[in-house]
Amino acid sequence: MKIDELKIRLGQILAEEEGNGSVNWPGVQGLSDQLLGELRVPMPLIVDEYLRGAERRRQDNVFAHAQRTQLLEFLRAY
Repeated sequence: MKIDELKIRLGQILAEEEGNGSVNWPGVQGLSDQLLGELRVPMPLIVDEYLRGAERRRQDNVFAHAQRTQLLEFLRAY
């Protein structure tokens, strides 16, 4: 998968999490699982952790903020 497509797909997941109102966590998890299944290993650690971390982000707002911030930094670097 090319970096541009990866950025778009990760952006869709971020948008789902940061949208107005309540977060559709099953939708976030589904998008994450789908993308994770399409990516090859190795992948950047933050991408792997983000795609696997939806449940923890749902339960822990501080962790969620930190993880989204790290992912945004990764996306801006490319």
